[in-house]
Amino acid sequence: AVKQWYQRRVRGSSYDHEKAYVYSRKTQYSTDPNKGPNHAKLCREGDTTYTITATTGTKRYDDTDNIGASVEIEGSKGNTETGIMDNPHEDDFRKGQTDKFVFSGMHNVGSIQCIVVKARGDDMW
Repeated sequence: AVKQWYQRRVRGSSYDHEKAYVYSRKTQYSTDPNKGPNHAKLCREGDTTYTITATTGTKRYDDTDNIGASVEIEGSKGNTETGIMDNPHEDDFRKGQTDKFVFSGMHNVGSIQCIVVKARGDDMW
């Protein structure tokens, strides 16, 4: 049987309890090479925490269940990309709703210049 897995976030802790976060960008891992890679190297990016706040519109089709969005943050010291914006056990991106997503262990980009929203799902938002 083919086994598949979508990863959201992996957190590791060392013996001195230092936490390290790495994020997936909606990669599907699979034992079937036609459906995705069977491994990936995920590395710690840094020690900065970014909070992304998104408010969804209120028109007829403005909500989404499966957008798979992440944010690339461009700054004076480089770029970093968050994992998928999804709060476990919450219905994110509902009409008129403001959602907050916290990403720890990110690269410090310095002064933020731009953000790029990336969608990977099959639903509009």
